[in-house]
Amino acid sequence: MALLTTEQEALLASLERVWQQHLGATSAKDATTAFSKAPMSLKNYYASHVSTASATAPLLPPAVDAFHQRAVACVNASNAVVEHTQASLGLLQEMEDRHASVVALTGALYESFETLLHELDALEGKLKAMSTPLPYFTRISSLAKSLGSHIDFSSKPDASVHVHVRPYTFGTIDPTAPAFTEAIRVIDECTGYLQEHMEFKDTEMYLAAYNQLLLHASHCLKDYAIAALESAKDHVAAANSKRTVHADILDPASTYYAQFQVAAPACQAIAKHLEQRTVTPGSEQFMLDVLDAYVGQRVALLLPAVTTHLHALDGSTSDLVHVLRVGCQFLVRMCQAEHTLFTNMFGAPPSASIFASTPLYEDDDDDDVAADELDGNAFQRLVLQLCYPLYQCIRPRMIHEQDLEILCESIEVLRSEIMEAQIRPRGVATEVLEAAIERMVGDAQERLILCTQKFIRDEIEGFYPSPSDLDYPAKLQATSVYATWYPTLEHTLMCLSKVYRYLHMHIFTELAQDAVSICTASLKMAAADLTAQKGPCDGGLFLVKHLLTLRERITPFDIQFSITEKSLDFTSTTDAMGNVLSDAFSLSLDNSVLGLLTHGIPHVNTTTSDVKKDLEHELKKACTTFIEFGLLMAARPLSTLLRKAQVAKALPPLPVVAAALVELEQTMQTHIPKLRDAIHTYLMHPSTEAILFQPIQKGLLEAIEQLKMQLEQQYPNLDARADVDARVQVALSCVLQL
Repeated sequence: MALLTTEQEALLASLERVWQQHLGATSAKDATTAFSKAPMSLKNYYASHVSTASATAPLLPPAVDAFHQRAVACVNASNAVVEHTQASLGLLQEMEDRHASVVALTGALYESFETLLHELDALEGKLKAMSTPLPYFTRISSLAKSLGSHIDFSSKPDASVHVHVRPYTFGTIDPTAPAFTEAIRVIDECTGYLQEHMEFKDTEMYLAAYNQLLLHASHCLKDYAIAALESAKDHVAAANSKRTVHADILDPASTYYAQFQVAAPACQAIAKHLEQRTVTPGSEQFMLDVLDAYVGQRVALLLPAVTTHLHALDGSTSDLVHVLRVGCQFLVRMCQAEHTLFTNMFGAPPSASIFASTPLYEDDDDDDVAADELDGNAFQRLVLQLCYPLYQCIRPRMIHEQDLEILCESIEVLRSEIMEAQIRPRGVATEVLEAAIERMVGDAQERLILCTQKFIRDEIEGFYPSPSDLDYPAKLQATSVYATWYPTLEHTLMCLSKVYRYLHMHIFTELAQDAVSICTASLKMAAADLTAQKGPCDGGLFLVKHLLTLRERITPFDIQFSITEKSLDFTSTTDAMGNVLSDAFSLSLDNSVLGLLTHGIPHVNTTTSDVKKDLEHELKKACTTFIEFGLLMAARPLSTLLRKAQVAKALPPLPVVAAALVELEQTMQTHIPKLRDAIHTYLMHPSTEAILFQPIQKGLLEAIEQLKMQLEQQYPNLDARADVDARVQVALSCVLQL
C-alpha cells in the first residue's frame, strides 16, 4: 500500500481531531460502556474494519475497487507513518533521556570543575602564603656570607636553637663595599617583616639570628674604623718622623689632617649604620669605642705638637696677658680645624645625637683634669685634653700673679677678645672651648679675690701713714684730684673700680662691704692723727671731705651694702647642760633633762648691718662734730658768757656783756674767714660748704638772740642797756653778713 501524501496526512489528522471532539461530547455512561477501553483513533478504526469488510464484501465495481485499492494504500501509508512516528518518538525519547543524562553529567562535571578550581585557588593561596615569607627565612645564609659570617642549621629535632651564627673573621670582607651595605639593608627588611609576623613558628629564632648578624656587622664596622684610624695615625707619625722642620700643625693640608681623611669612609660607615636603625642590643658601645679610638689617636698625635708650641710661647715672654691672648687664639684655630675634621670623618657634626654622651663633669679641683676628660662627648674630651697644655702654662703664672690690673686684664681678654669676639661668632665649631675658657676665667677670678682681700688687708687696713700722707691742707693743692685723697681712700676706690666688672656680684658685694668698712675706720684714725697734729679744724674737715668722697664714689656700684648674719646662741644650752649632772635622775617637773629638751635649744640670732648706713652715720657725726667745733671757735666769748649766766642764774653787769660782745666781734672777724677758707679748701663745692657753714651761722644767731632775750628780761630799762643793744645789733649784722 502506497504511503499517504502530505495532503492525506493533513486530512486524516483533521478527521481525527473531529472524531476526538465527538467522543468528548458523548455522555459519561456511553463512554464507559461503548469505550470501556482506550479510545481508538480514526486510522486504527479504519484499519481494523477494512480487512473484514474486504473479506466478506462482494466484489465491487472497478471504480470502487480502485477506490478501495487507494484506500488500502492510504491505510498502509498511514500505518507506515504511525510506525515511523512511533520510531521517531522512541528516538526522541531516547534523545531526551540521553540529553538529560548529558545535562546531568555536564552539571556534575561543572560542579567538579568548580570544586577543583576552588581547591586550586586555595592551594595557590597557600602556596603564595608560603612563598611570601619564605625568602625572609631562606636569605639568611647568603646574607651571612655577604657579612663575612656563616650560618649552621641544626638537624637535631630536640635542639633548642636550630640556626647558629658563626662569628665573622676580621679582614675577610670590606664593610664599605656596596654588597655589605645591601646585605644590611636586606637584613633590616627581613627583620621588619618578621617583627610584623610574630605568629610564625620560627620568627623569634630567626629574629635572634638576624640581630646577631647585625651585631656582627656593627662589630665588623667598628673594627674596620678603628683599624683605619690606627693606620692613619701610623702614616702621620711616619711622615712626621721624616721631617726636620714641622709645618703649621693646624694647616688643613698638613699630614695631621690630610692623612686622616683616608679613614673617613670607615668612620662614616659605622656612624651611618648606627644612625639609620634602632641600636641592636649589645651594639651601644661600638660608636663609643670608635670615638674613644678617634680621640686617643688625635690626642696622641696633636698633644706633643700643641705642648711644644705653647711651651715655646710661654718661654718667649713674661707677659701673662700676651700668653693668654696668643695661646687662646691658637686653641680657637685648633678647635675649628678639629671640628671640621670630625664632621668630615663621621659625616655629622659633634653635636649630632648619635655622638651624645653624659654631660660634662664639673669639678672644682683644678688638678683633677683626667676626671673631666672622662665625661662629656668625644669632641669635648678631645678639645679639653688639647687645651690642657695651655692650662698648665697659665695656671702657675696666675697663682703667682699679684697685680690686680693684670688679673683684671686677663679676665677681660678671656671674656671679650676670646669668647665674645672669636668663640661665639664661630658658633658650634668652637663652643666647646667655652668650658676651658670659663675655667681659666674662674682661676683668674679666684686669684683676683685672694689678691683683693690681701690688698684690702695690706693697703687699707694695714696702712701706716707717713708725714707726707697727713700733710693737709698742703696736699689739697695738688693738680690731680686723686692726689688730694688719703691713700686708703684712693686704694679702696681704685680696688673696687678695678674688680667691679670682673667678679660675681655677690662676691664683689662682700669685698666692697669689707673695703668700705675698713676704709671708713682708717679715715677716722687718720682724722684723729691729723687732729692731734694740726687741730680739730683740719681733722674734722679731712674726715668730712673723705667720707663725702667715699659715699659719692661708691654710689655707682649697684650693690646692696646691707649684711645679714645669723649665729647660734648656745647660752641656754650651756645652762641646761650644767644642770644635768645635779638632778638628772629627779622625777620632778623641774628635772634638768626635761629642761634640756625644752629650754636647751640654741637660739638663732640675726644681725643686720648696713655699711652704707654706717658710712652715712659717720659722715653725719663728723659734720656735727665739725659744726660744734666751728660754733665753739667762732662764738667762744658769747658761749662762755651764757654758760656763766646759766650757772649764776643772771647775766653779769652790762659792761662785762659789752666787753664780751666786742670780743665776739673780734673773734668772728678773726676766725670766721679762716674757717670759711678752710671749708672751701677742703670741700671745693659751694653747696657742700653751705651745708657745713650755715649751721654755724645759725648757731651764732641763736646765741645772740638768746643773749638779747636775757638782756630784755634782766635789764628792762632801755637807756641803761642802749650801748649793749647797739653791740648786739652790730654782732647780728656781722653774723648776717657772713
